[in-house]
Amino acid sequence: MDENHPLEKPSSDELARLQKIWLNRLSREEKAHQDFRDRSEEIEEILNVEIDQEVYEPLYWSVCNVEHVGVYSNQPSPDVRPRNDKQHPAYIAVSQLISRGLEFCVDEKSFDDNFHRCVDDFLGMGLGIPRVKIDSVITESTVTEPINDALGQQVGFREQTVEKVGDQTLRWEHIPWARFGWEPCNNWRHCDFIYIKHPMTRIQAKARFGKTVNFSKTERAGVSEDFKEKNGDIYEIWDRPNRRVIFLAKGELEPLEIIEDPLELKDFYPCPAPMMTNLGSEELVPKSDYNFIEQYDLEVNRLQERRASLLEQIKAAGAYDAGLPELGEMLELDDGQYKPVNNLIGRLTAAGMSMDKAVYHLPLQEKADVLRILTEQIGFVKAQVDEILGISDIVRGVTAASETATAQEIKGRWVGVRLTRKREIVQYTVREMMRIMGQLLASHITPENLQRMTQMEITEEMQQILATDMLMEFSIDIETDSTIAKDEFRERETFQEMLNGVAQFAQSVLPMVQQNAMPADISSAILRAALSPYSRADRGLEEAMAQLPTSTQQLQQLSQQMQQTQMQLQEAQMQAQQWQAFATQLQQQSTEAATHQKHADAAYKEAKAEETKANTRDKMGELPFNELRETAEISEIQSRARMNERNKGNTHGQGN
Repeated sequence: MDENHPLEKPSSDELARLQKIWLNRLSREEKAHQDFRDRSEEIEEILNVEIDQEVYEPLYWSVCNVEHVGVYSNQPSPDVRPRNDKQHPAYIAVSQLISRGLEFCVDEKSFDDNFHRCVDDFLGMGLGIPRVKIDSVITESTVTEPINDALGQQVGFREQTVEKVGDQTLRWEHIPWARFGWEPCNNWRHCDFIYIKHPMTRIQAKARFGKTVNFSKTERAGVSEDFKEKNGDIYEIWDRPNRRVIFLAKGELEPLEIIEDPLELKDFYPCPAPMMTNLGSEELVPKSDYNFIEQYDLEVNRLQERRASLLEQIKAAGAYDAGLPELGEMLELDDGQYKPVNNLIGRLTAAGMSMDKAVYHLPLQEKADVLRILTEQIGFVKAQVDEILGISDIVRGVTAASETATAQEIKGRWVGVRLTRKREIVQYTVREMMRIMGQLLASHITPENLQRMTQMEITEEMQQILATDMLMEFSIDIETDSTIAKDEFRERETFQEMLNGVAQFAQSVLPMVQQNAMPADISSAILRAALSPYSRADRGLEEAMAQLPTSTQQLQQLSQQMQQTQMQLQEAQMQAQQWQAFATQLQQQSTEAATHQKHADAAYKEAKAEETKANTRDKMGELPFNELRETAEISEIQSRARMNERNKGNTHGQGN
């Protein structure tokens, strides 16, 4: 908005007319989607039922949990790359900056919790909606500025309130399906408005909008009149054609607040197209999977009730002759315990009966057969549900001992095919949310906060790139299958297959290229085609494949570089061997010098010993003292000379 020409504030009549227009549009939307919301309320009660019955089979809850693991299990890994100038250092740095910023925002517990709830709504009721929100800490401070006249002379001072942006972060928020509305249409591109209902108390509404808000009376059953007057819904309407957000309450005469394009996003909405299932061709209204298995769910629970009732009837019960009251006491005995009965045989003989006729047991075999049939029927009905929704036995963790590994693998692949569509919807939503966050990181997060998030220095050139159209300059995506559970065994097999394929390529194709029997560009195309299934999971491999040589000349240059590298390696190895031999020679010389030193020290000690003996004999008058001294000095001089010669020889060898 131009500060010199600000937008004029609408008059009261215009605001009242705007309120009336939006109330009519909201009424049409609620009427168009009422059937979906009523049905979704019933399904949500089935999913979150408080089990009052003694027997209840949460079939649909189990189905949704199994599918949830198949479509979303892990936090996404963002992948940001330049679209065009892929070698420019600044564009590479900005792509790393945005990627790190996205990883910072995603790496928090609230992100996973909120999106898991969105996926639950999507799989359960057929409608799941996440949105992006910015949390900013705004502080206000007062600064004093000088006031100058027309001649530039200072004539006074004025105080001005300045807002400063503190910590900022982006987060995902779960929008409950019952609080989300969209314009009735048959395509998301034709949807001109969405709204989000926020339940508020009067105190909360006054704190948010600075005035007492009049709520319309709700029609919810079981809600007291006092609650209706103190609580209500605030509608947050995103008007895409006019790029503005309108807050209104149905009991007010005009909107509570109007904000012009708060996020400045390319597609305006703070959320991508909602995750929807089973859409018709004429309208954008989802349908839950429960509609296709409802009769099976009812049948399973009816069979479970019959089975529970039958189990109550199958018990060890019967009757006994009243003339033998001890028989009733026998039924209360523990295992291996017997009760003595006076004259048991005589009493039975007198009554003309045997023991097996004295006690009557209720028949159990017929009921046991019916129980077995009911159990088999329950398994059959649940198998029908798995067949309809594509949940194979192997995914549910149930298999037969007779099944081979190949049969189990086929089942796993089949369920992957059946879940592919839902998985793609979830991955598309995650990717679009990443793109919305990428735009907000570039436009709404301050450079200081962005630098703190990413631990990267932001240059002026990078800031200029961030100010451009983010989606035009950069491709923001997520790594393939990063949101679903990993199969480590399958990953190892895939990696081994890739290595085997590369080895076969090197043995069969490269010799043909070197012999000019096959063009280099064709060999590169063959290698790219062979590795393309594996490069989808690794962007680094895909980028390396793009740099493969495509001509014979490039291949020859690459071969020459490899040969030069090999020659340099051989030269380095030869030099290493020479230095190793020289080091061995020095070690030998050092060992010899140490040996000579030991001999010299021994000779010196011998000479000293002789000198000591000579002195002793001189004192005793055996030899003249001067002769002994001369002999010792001559021996010492000769030893030192030999030692010096050896040291000079070692020093000369080390210098060479």
